[in-house]
Formats: sequence, structure tokens, C-alpha cells
Amino acid sequence: MNKAEAKARIEKLRTEVERYRYLYHVLDRQEISDAALDSLKHELAQLEEQFPELVTPDSPTQRVAGEPLPAFKKVKHAVAQWSFNDAFSEEEIRAWDKRVREGLEKADVRGPVRYVCELKIDGLHTVCTYENGLLKVAATRGDGAVGENVTHNVKTIESVPLRLREPASVIVEGEVWMSKDALLELNKKRKKAGEPAFANPRNAAAGAIRQLDPKIAAARKLDMIFYELSDGEQVKTQAEELERLHALGFKTDRHWKRADSIDDVIHFWKHWQEKRDTLPFWLDGVVVKVDGRAQQQALGYTGKAPRFTLALKFATEQATTVIREVNWFVGRTGALTPVATLDPVSLVGTTVTHATLHNLDEIKRLDARVGDTVIVEKAGDIIPKVLQVLPRLRPRDAKEIRAPRQCPVCGSPVERREGQVALYCTRKQCGAQQQRQLEHFVSKTAFDIQGLGEKIVLQLMEVGLVKTPADFFRLQPEQLLELEGFADISSKKLVDAIQAKKRIAFGRFINALGIRHVGEETAHLLAREFGALEKLQQAGTEDLQNIHGIGPEAAESIHEFFCDADARRLLDDLRDAGVRPEREEKVVQSGKLAGKKVAVTGTLSGFSREEAKAAIRRAGGDWVSSVSKNTDFVVIGENPGSKYDDAKKFGVRAVDEKEFLNLVR
Repeated sequence: MNKAEAKARIEKLRTEVERYRYLYHVLDRQEISDAALDSLKHELAQLEEQFPELVTPDSPTQRVAGEPLPAFKKVKHAVAQWSFNDAFSEEEIRAWDKRVREGLEKADVRGPVRYVCELKIDGLHTVCTYENGLLKVAATRGDGAVGENVTHNVKTIESVPLRLREPASVIVEGEVWMSKDALLELNKKRKKAGEPAFANPRNAAAGAIRQLDPKIAAARKLDMIFYELSDGEQVKTQAEELERLHALGFKTDRHWKRADSIDDVIHFWKHWQEKRDTLPFWLDGVVVKVDGRAQQQALGYTGKAPRFTLALKFATEQATTVIREVNWFVGRTGALTPVATLDPVSLVGTTVTHATLHNLDEIKRLDARVGDTVIVEKAGDIIPKVLQVLPRLRPRDAKEIRAPRQCPVCGSPVERREGQVALYCTRKQCGAQQQRQLEHFVSKTAFDIQGLGEKIVLQLMEVGLVKTPADFFRLQPEQLLELEGFADISSKKLVDAIQAKKRIAFGRFINALGIRHVGEETAHLLAREFGALEKLQQAGTEDLQNIHGIGPEAAESIHEFFCDADARRLLDDLRDAGVRPEREEKVVQSGKLAGKKVAVTGTLSGFSREEAKAAIRRAGGDWVSSVSKNTDFVVIGENPGSKYDDAKKFGVRAVDEKEFLNLVR
């Protein structure tokens, strides 16, 4: 990116970041997620670092926070309220450590460099002033110099001392927060009253603190944790400061840790990224500070942030990036899916360069174009998707995304079938379709053949050893020796792995066939209902629609598949190759999970994910991949993911592994 391009991008980013900040901090409105806004700010900061001559005093990177609300009395801070520089990766953390050490060396400050790591609570930053041990003023951060007087509301928080254990005159800083459970309870009441729910505890806490009536704040069950003694006490280290706060009677987070190296800092950051769901408050990262106060003073400030402090943000499920091109991916059913190529961005600890746009209708709904800045999302193991377009950041040369008229692989015409949103390649023998079908056949939820990944499947297709799924079961070790990367042992190992799968659960077999509108759960539903392949082949559309969970589209697709001559040849071919789906008995709907929808999140000690699914099905339940208000249970293992938060959001019952074991026995 040249200077002119950077200038144009910086100006657009500044305008949008400031607009979102005004909406959030002044008007209490939120249009995009905190993670998406952080991503825009991070991009702006990086561009300004690359082109420092383009930095202006009014850039959002030079500000601390938004303007105070005019409804409150203004309070001039005796101590300036700084913001922190952010880091999103291990590389950025190590680069900061290097800058710290170079800065201390330049200042000729010697001695070991130690750090203090603290949890970064997602709440409302609040400054409290005490005179002779008594609370005098509590104020919001505001613009860093002037905040809002919210003393009347802060006094309603039980964890905030009205009188200290010593008659000290100090200024302290902390975070007002609301627990996840309190938020759930509050949102239930708001829903009953027809009021909109709060998106997260921080919004709820901020809303309470900014109420003119203290009774509202008192009813919100707020809490406060203190972490900064900014004036009135002389301490030698950050660790000593935290201990002193505790001694004065302030509630502090006791998870903080002194770190002897940057490796220890990174370990602390990674640990709490995994464990954050175990805490009652929301975390959005970790704050690391140089421990020695003399070292802090030597490092000083940049103008907006201390050089001795860094906010280590957790891997987010949302971020902003730019669409550079769109290609159409051909799936196993012939459906064409638009896939956006993106500027690399970190999501949930991985670098994302592609995201799905789903179909042409979704492209139109988003009004997405090549060159657009977009919000991408990755939740759990779900493929990243484009969630939202930020049109105000659209460049003049943005290009419209057009639907292809021909298959990008085989060149055959594409069609949009009646009642369908997807485009389809019209050629059954399309190479891309065949490859995806074969990859699906051996995938984890189907035949689950270890060693048969995408590259090996493609190799086997290119040399003509595999044309249909049945060909896998006819492979001989000596045939594989001709392929790159195969030796005697590896060839025999792969063939043995394939042969071991000739006998397979009926549900897996159905899923492996790749019938349109039949996913993993529908496949197991059919297996339980019909028990054997012969019965399923004879079923009419009415028979299929009479099964709870099978809709008209799926019923029609299943019936058409088993009537198709090519499908019948495939089944005969698999039978001749020795493949035998094992009969499944129909589950009696009387178990503890009969008719229940069950999700699993986190790691279970006694079950693999596939074993947990099987146990749920044996107990008469249905395993579901996501949590909604229709979910009956969520099984919580170690290090649970976003499904746990969704369970709380929708009021879904959460059970631990011990209770789950009792339910599936």
C-alpha cells in the first residue's frame, strides 16, 4: 500500500471509528460488536505506525474515550486517565517486550525486567476519590480529562467501600461489572416487560451507572474490582500496589500473577483465554504491566498510552478485513458456493484468509462487493462467514459480485432450480463434484477412514485408481506403491484402514451417500426409523414425511435418490465390494432423553465427541450442533465454548458430565 492509498484508508477508518465511538460512548448505541470495532482501531493504529507522518491530533488513536453525557455533572480528573495499547498476537507481545527492554537500556535503568499480569474485566472504567478514608467522588473515565459524576450510583455497589480500613486520601481506579448470571436474570425481566435485552454485562453495567435514579443501579446487582492506585500512595512495584489496594479494603481480583519473563506473560494470557468461561465476569483479555515503579517512570507515556503497559486481547470470533476477490466453489451436490478471499486476519487464534458468502441471495442482502471492508465471524468450528459489510469504507473502485453462467471447473452451464437459492452445475460427471463426493464419503462423520485426506483422494482420482466410492474398497497395497509418498508399510496401513470400515453403522452409511438435504442427524434419524437399507429404499415420500424431523424437501430428495439409476448402481457396487451397513434397531422413545435436543461443548473426560453423539442417540435424544431456545440440554465439559454462553442466553439447562452419564445410562 502506497502513501496515497494509506491516506485514503486512514481517513475512512478515522471517520468510522469516531462515529462508532460516539454512538457507543455518548448515545449508548452499538451498531457493531466490540471485537469488530477493536479490529478497525487496530488496523488504523498499524497504518499510522507505518505512516507516522499521517498521524493527526484528532485521530481516534490519540483519544482516550468518548465525550461525557450532558445529563451528568462533569468532574475534572486529578489524574489523567490513559488508555492501553493493544496486542492481538504472540508476535506483537514479544515486540512490545523488546521495546520495553530497549527503552530501559536507553534510559540507563538497569536491573531485571519483571511483569505483573492482571485479568482485563469487560466492564465500565470508574475512578473513585477518597479523602481521609471516605468516598468523596466516583466518576466515569469520560474523555480522560473530564468524566461524569456517578457517585450516587457507585455508592449502591456493595463491593465499593464507603470508608476505607485506614484514613487514607487516595485516587483509585477499577471496573464496574455485572455477572453473567445477573445479566441473564435481568434480560429475562426485560423480555417479560417487552424491553430490549442487553447484549453483554458491560452494556448493562454502563446503563445502570448512567441512570439518574440510584434505585435502578441498586437493582442491577453490580460489582466492582479495583486495580489501580493512581494517587496518594508511594509504592515500589505494581505487585505492591495491588496488595496495598487489598489492605485498604478494596476488592481486587486475586488471579493476578507476577511474571519473570515474557514467556510467563504469554502463558498467563493463553491460560485465561482457555479458562475465561469459568469466571463470573466477562474477560476481553489480560493487562500486563512492568512491575518496577522506577522502570515505569523511565519508560513514560506516548501521548495516549503508557509504554509500560499493554492490553493482550483474546482471540475474537469477529474481526474486520477486506474482500479481495470472490471465487465459486463446487460442492458434492453440484451447488456453487461463493467464497471470498480476504486480507489475512486472526480469528479464534487462527489466521483466516477465506470466508463463505453462502449464495447469491446472501450477497445481495449484504450488498457485498470486491474491495469492501467486512466483519467476518468464526464461532467454534464453523467455517468463517461474512457477517456484515461496512459500506462507509467502500472504495470507489469496488466491484459488483456477479453470478457465474458456467461451472468454474467443468465449464458446463449452471442453473438455479425452482425453490432453491443456490446455483448448480448441470453436469453430474463434473470432476469437482466427484472429488467432493469422494471426500465426503471417507470423512469423519461418514466412513471415517484414517489416512484418506483431500490430497490422497485427489491423487487416487488423478491416476484413475478411484472413480466411485466402491473403488476405495478394491485398492491393493501394491497399487499405492506407485504413488508419491507411499511405501510398503504406509500402503498396507491405508488398505487395512479401508478394509476395517466395510462393516459400518447404518446412519454413517446413509450420511456417506451424500443425499441432498440429508445431513448427519437426518441420516441417523432415517437409520433409527428404518433399521435396514432395503426398507429405506422402499419408502415413499409420504412414508418419509410422516417421520418427525423430515420435511417435504428432504423427503422428495431421499425418494428421488433411491429411484435414480446411478444411485442404485452405486449401492450395488458397494455391496459387491463387501460393504455391509449394520442394521440399527429403532430406539424406543422412553429413555431419559426421548425427544430431547442435546448439544455438547468443551472436552468430556469419558466420551469422545462421536461417543457422546452415539450415547445421546441411544438414549432417544437428538444431538444438535448449535444452541437455540429449542435446545433442551447443553452438556458442559472442560473449557466450554460459545455454546455455554448461548445456553445462558436462552435459558437452556446446562448439565455436567456426571449428570450426562446418568441421562444416557
